[in-house]
Parts: sequence; structure tokens; C-alpha cells
Amino acid sequence: MGGVLGGVTVVVVIVGAALVLDVRTAHAELRMAADQVRTLQAQVEAGDREGAAATAMELPEHTAKARQATYGPHWTLLGKVPGLGVNVHAVQTVSAVVDDIAAGALSDLIEAVQVVDPSRMAPVEGRIALAPIVDVAPQVVRADETVQSARSTLEGVDSNALAEQLRGPVAELTGQVDAIASITATASRAVRLIPPMLGSEGPREYLLLVQNNAEPRATGGIPGAVVLLRADQGAIELVEQRPASSFGPFDEPVVEVTNVERAMFGTQLGRYMQDVTFTPDFPRSAEIAGEMWRREVGTDVDGVLSIDPVALQTLLQATGPVVLVNGQELTSENAAEILLNQVYLELETPSAQDKFFAMAAGTIFSSVMSGAADPASMVGLLDQVAEEGRLMMWSAHAREQALLAGTTLSGELRGSTRGAPVVGVYVNDRSAAKIGYYQDVRAEIEANTCRGDGSRVFTLVVTVSSSVPENYIELPAYLTGGGQTVPVGNIRSDVLVYAPTGGRILGARSSDEATSYTPRLHNGLSMGTHKLELLPQQSVTFEYDIETGPNQAGTPLVRMTPGPKDGQFLPLASPCRS
Repeated sequence: MGGVLGGVTVVVVIVGAALVLDVRTAHAELRMAADQVRTLQAQVEAGDREGAAATAMELPEHTAKARQATYGPHWTLLGKVPGLGVNVHAVQTVSAVVDDIAAGALSDLIEAVQVVDPSRMAPVEGRIALAPIVDVAPQVVRADETVQSARSTLEGVDSNALAEQLRGPVAELTGQVDAIASITATASRAVRLIPPMLGSEGPREYLLLVQNNAEPRATGGIPGAVVLLRADQGAIELVEQRPASSFGPFDEPVVEVTNVERAMFGTQLGRYMQDVTFTPDFPRSAEIAGEMWRREVGTDVDGVLSIDPVALQTLLQATGPVVLVNGQELTSENAAEILLNQVYLELETPSAQDKFFAMAAGTIFSSVMSGAADPASMVGLLDQVAEEGRLMMWSAHAREQALLAGTTLSGELRGSTRGAPVVGVYVNDRSAAKIGYYQDVRAEIEANTCRGDGSRVFTLVVTVSSSVPENYIELPAYLTGGGQTVPVGNIRSDVLVYAPTGGRILGARSSDEATSYTPRLHNGLSMGTHKLELLPQQSVTFEYDIETGPNQAGTPLVRMTPGPKDGQFLPLASPCRS
């Protein structure tokens, strides 16, 4: 009997020693792998193809050693021991998944590096080369599928079940795989969207709405100009420009306006091109704008894009200043002010203003498409203005729109993203003027308390202020409205606040008793509208007690109407407190 026990003891000691050695090896190799994945991510984002290729060659050496260290008879034996099996399975899963990525997907990932290289996306003499993107698309999609599968598998691993020595490197490696997955997803989406949308399968036509933030609407401002773009084999041409006022107004909405939309925005949403952006859901705005174009012009469009003068000003950082035919210079510091305010101070008639907008838009478009700008700078700035909600895109083709959905470009109304609650704060001007240029909006989340189910309760404080100058009586009537809708100098607005997905607005308060508040449900989200009229230099504060839905543990995000100046419409969020 003693001999048997002694033998068992020896076996246990041997298995334990082997396990300790393997854990140390796996820890060291996974730590090295995590470091290299971080390096690879940085190289991919920087477009360093040679560096990424070298890192991709080294990485499998470490992941293979980590995988080898977590398999063998002793691991199989321990996997059957109650209480240890889950731990063993988790370690083996992590090491196998990461090794599969390193050994199988990285060669395709390097192709993704080439696709997201800004130089590939930059126009040269008005044309973007599509053939290289089409050629590399299968490898990029395959790489993304592999990485996304690995990411999904890793999400199922309970890190708390791992040995203490492995928790850190495994958690770090999982985070790095998440980052790589974000890159491959973007690349995969790009190679599937860019060629057809730029005419690889036949010419495409798009509407470009240039939103005027001086008269705010939920997604920016009224569409002041409507531009028709044609894309064919990577070449993008500006075909024609029309003022939004030339469309309609239609006697009846061009689409069926829902009862909720009718109550919130009136039938104007579907009757006036200038009012299609009343809704904070850009795909809805785009659908209506496309139908208005069809009714007015008689042709269908393949999609609708939107940009505003602040975004155009930002893009001038990459192209440099542009000089208009009248000799006026637009720069990365003055373009928005000129287009959104100065033009109304200097040009009296809407027709003269429209001509100026057309001239400015055409000049900036030609500068961007010339290819003279630094590609990396241009791509980075495009990403920036998209994040700010100043660049949006909708496709009339269902497959393409499905790929756009959920991205920063989509502009869709949503109450959560990637596990984080999204609060919406939007402004619709009701002054029928360009006086909104002098309006400031601040939104801040305070008293942010988290709950065990991933939900949270917080107070959203929205401050709306007027900076209308003291000489407002002397301002042009077109800018102030001339007293037709509101007294000269006043700003009338609807302030729309949306709770996150599954949440609700528990209560709403205003510092101005003259404001009214109406709660509603729009697109499945709890929301409320405050009707406000600001006197010159007045400031009004609204407070909203908001409860989110469960499983939204990420930091709250505030999506706001993009203002007429950088930082003029500003969101802030406070950290969660227990």
C-alpha cells in the first residue's frame, strides 16, 4: 500500500513540476506575444508594411511555444481534475487561438496594411486606383474572418479561471487582439465598399448635402446646397450644384411621415429639402433627400453624403489655402466663419449667397480631389470630421448600407455602441434665420453612478447660451430673421435629448420656466423635447435624470449636433462612481 501511495506521490510531484515549468514558459511566451501584437498594431496603423511583415514573421515563434507548453499528457490529466479542468481549458484555448492567428491570418493581415495605407486611398489627378483594392480584397476579408472568429472565442474565456501568472498577459493579449480585430474589420469593410461605391461596377451618382450650421438642425444644419457627384472607375466628378431652396416645397411629404415624426418635426421633414435634417437619424434624412431629388430631377441616386463648412475648413489643413475666383482666400482658420457668418454680413441676397457657396464648394472639392494633399494627413482629417459627425454617408444599395451601419460614417440614431451607452443631445433651430451661429451648447454628464448589472444612473446637464452681439439690431435681416418669426436677436430652438438603449429619462428640469417639455418615444428610444427661446446673451440650463439599460458598462458617450465652430457644441462625461 505504501509503495502505491509513494508512486502516486512521485507522479503528482512530476506532473506538478512539469506544470509549473509549462506555466512559466507559457507566461513568458504569451507576454512576448502580447508585446509583439502591440508593436504590430502600431506598425499597421502607421502604414509600416516592412516593419509589420518582420513582426508577423517573429510572432508565430512565441505563440507556437506558448501553445506547445499548454498541451501534453499532464495537461490532459489535469483537465479531468474537478476545479482544474476549466482553468486548463481556458489556458489551452487562449494559446491555440492566438497561435492560429499568428500562423494563419497574419500574412493576409499584411495585405490589410497595404489597403489601409493612405497612399492607396488618395486621389491622383482626380482618380483613386481601384484595381489594387479589388485584387487584395479576398485576402483582407479572409484575414478579418479569422481574427473575428478568434476574438469571439477569446471573449468566451473566463480570465478569473486562469492561474495568477497568466491572467495579466492573457488579458493584455485579448485586448490587443480586439485592437487588431478593429483594424481588420475596418479594412474588410473598406475593400468591400470602396470599389463598387466609386464605380468599379458601373457609374454611380450621389447627392452631397452641405449642411449649414448657422441654422442648426439635429445632424448639423439645414442643407444649404445640394451637390450631384458622379463616380466612375475611381474618378469623382462634381456634376452640378443646386440650392436646397430650389426643391419643392412639396404639397405633401415625399415619403410617409410617421405620427411621431409629424409630432416632433411637422410635415416639413418630408416637404422641404432644408428640413430633412430635423431628424437625428441621418439614414432617414438621406432617404428623404434622395426621394426629393427623384421627384424634382427625375433620376435616382445611389447614395447621399453630408458635410459641413467646419469639416471643409478642417480638410484645408491637408490641402492648404484655396483662392476663389473673386480673389478671396479660404484657409483652415477662416473658411467656416466666412461661409457661415461673414457671407450674410457682406452679401444681401440669397441668390448672391448661393453663388458664393457654389464657388467655394467647387474650389475646395477640386483642391481635395487634385491629390496635392498629404495622403496620411487627409485620411486622418477625414476620420476626425467623421468622428465629429460632420461627415456622413448613406447608400441606396442594401448590402452596402448594411456594411455602413454602426460605423461613425452612418450617422444613424442609436443609443449604445460597443457596450457603452450613448446619450443624444440635438438642436433644431426654429428661428428661420442664420442667428444660430451665435448659439453655444454644452452637455455634461454628472453624478454618474454604476450598478451591478452594467446599467447606470446619471444627471445630464445641458446649457444653451446666446452670444448674439450687442449691435444685433444692426445685423442684416436675413441673418436675424428680420423679426418675422422671432424678435430680432432672439434664438428659438428645440432641444432634443435621447436616453440610451433600454433606458429612460426619469425627470427633466429647466432654469427657465418659460420653456416647455414633452417626453416621447422615437425609434425605440426614450427622449424629450424642450422648446426654448433665448434672449440675446441669455443662458438656460436643463437637467435630465437618466437611467441606462443593463450591460452598458462602458463610459457614456454624448452624440451632439455639430456646431458652427469647433468646440461650440461640446460634450463632456464624468467617470463612473460606485
